[in-house]
Amino acid sequence: MGSLLWLALVLAIAGAVLNGLGALWQNTAVRGKQSGKLVSLAALLHLLRNRRWLMGQLAVVIGSALHFGALAFAPVTVIQPIGVLGIAVTTVASARRDRSGLSVGTWLSLMAIVLGVGGFTSLAASNAQVTRVSDETAVLIAMIVGLLLMVLGLIGSIGHGLVRCLAFAAGGGVVFGFASVVIRLAALSLEHGNPADFPTGSLIGAILSIPVAVWFIQQAHASGPPDLVVAALTLADPIVAIGIGYVVLGEGAKTPTIATLAEIVCFLIAAVGILMLPKTRRKPAAGAKANLRTAQYSES
Repeated sequence: MGSLLWLALVLAIAGAVLNGLGALWQNTAVRGKQSGKLVSLAALLHLLRNRRWLMGQLAVVIGSALHFGALAFAPVTVIQPIGVLGIAVTTVASARRDRSGLSVGTWLSLMAIVLGVGGFTSLAASNAQVTRVSDETAVLIAMIVGLLLMVLGLIGSIGHGLVRCLAFAAGGGVVFGFASVVIRLAALSLEHGNPADFPTGSLIGAILSIPVAVWFIQQAHASGPPDLVVAALTLADPIVAIGIGYVVLGEGAKTPTIATLAEIVCFLIAAVGILMLPKTRRKPAAGAKANLRTAQYSES
């Protein structure tokens, strides 16, 4: 791999670590006040005075910036799966916070995630290609993303518990995946010196969707544990980004059938690890729960 690709991988990994930690800190702050409820605008404004939430938001912003920076040097299909590693960071940090330790099942789930993401990234780095996208196609992508957000938002609003958590977290992942594709298109237009290809409309749409994603993710945090939030977010994120990258951007046009099947297997391995991870976590001890509640209210 070239030096720029190595730089992209380092940026993406660092971004995943910060996003994972930021999700944990935000979850602690949100569930301290809004556990199981829809987060109102007033509650969101109140969170702006919560140091733990602000620290988590800062980590997410920096992590996202590093992730988007990585897309300037490598294809979407290479960079996007690395974000899945954020769930491993969230799980380990959450276990340390709860003083609950990690079970054998948790370690196996984490291994599946790392091996699946590593295998997928390696294959994608060797085979990904990029083609130009028309303005009409970019608009179509934005419309599809908007429709997905409406559906997931409706499910999250009428659902409860884990259904609400998964729907809203997946909505945040849809926005993040869409933004990643737009950033990649913008980087390609600048790299190739084609200002006419710059996705101005899509970029504006991605920027306007960020507040929606923030609201979605806070709703998810209020309804579920941090590892489940990150699991749903990071699973929806690469599905959207890689799906667009392969089907619309043509990044998989020249990928051999065997390589494509291998990539699918690797992604499924990572997906199984993500879905099993929340089920294998040990429950925190009673003392750890009491300490966590004290920390949540002291940060308010």
